[in-house]
Amino acid sequence: MSTIGIPRALYYFHYYPLWSNFLEGLGFQVIFSPPTNKEILEWGLLTCVDGACLPLKAYVGHAQALTQAGVDQLFVPELIGVWKREFICTSFLGLPDLLRQYLPSTSILLKPILDGRKGSRELTKCYWRFGRNYASRARVKASWIRAVEAQNDFEQTNRMQRQLTHNSQLIILVLGPRYLIDDPFLNGNLISHLKGLGVRILTPACIDDETSHHTNLSLSKPFFWSGARSSIGALDFFVSQLDGVINLTPFACGAQSLLGVVVEQKAITEGLPTLAVHLDEHTSELGILTRLEAFCDLLERKKHQ
Repeated sequence: MSTIGIPRALYYFHYYPLWSNFLEGLGFQVIFSPPTNKEILEWGLLTCVDGACLPLKAYVGHAQALTQAGVDQLFVPELIGVWKREFICTSFLGLPDLLRQYLPSTSILLKPILDGRKGSRELTKCYWRFGRNYASRARVKASWIRAVEAQNDFEQTNRMQRQLTHNSQLIILVLGPRYLIDDPFLNGNLISHLKGLGVRILTPACIDDETSHHTNLSLSKPFFWSGARSSIGALDFFVSQLDGVINLTPFACGAQSLLGVVVEQKAITEGLPTLAVHLDEHTSELGILTRLEAFCDLLERKKHQ
């Protein structure tokens, strides 16, 4: 059985159930890199181009962690779009080519082109074309069905979080790329700290793409980045339930900076306090905790006025 590695960064946080189940069905043994830690991030910081954002530098470090562990094959899809008429971040469109220069020459990158701009059916065809290089049509079909079921279960679990009842006083929507929200090392354990402060947390993963897409179309100029679209959709969906909004942004990310302006304008209109958290390799967890405590104190006072 051939071994293949998946870096635990970027769109891993969106699609790891789909990717791992599909690849295993094709006959691969799937290995993930460890959760982000100081050593992995340091590898990325030392080798990746300075102008890259923090999540991209972390991705390079995760890929290097896999190669240093003896994994010669990596699954690095060339993601163009995951939703109709939308793109992912432009910095990631050439990810396989960028990563190639930072890995040993013996490393093999499996890099299917995944383009969902024309809809889910075309995206499915992309996966099937890739799968046919390694298995029969029947096996590819069976693997794909199993992978989609696992992905649907994963997404349904995330959406159920909005239905949970809590006794916490504050409800905060955390916006931003999922690869920041779900990576505790990169976000300074922000989610854990909020839970420790007794906050009920909502994220863009709590609503489906169709819902956020509908909200996006109502804008005078809709976002064509999927990540920004999901964030603005979540804000519109949950706005009546919220006490505050936290917007996570990788330092120097143009798309998220633009989103931050739209989020702030919407929040001001609704009377919602917002906290913008810009993350890079110099971000201190203690500094983030201090800001969160101050923000929650503000929300508590506002709530009980």
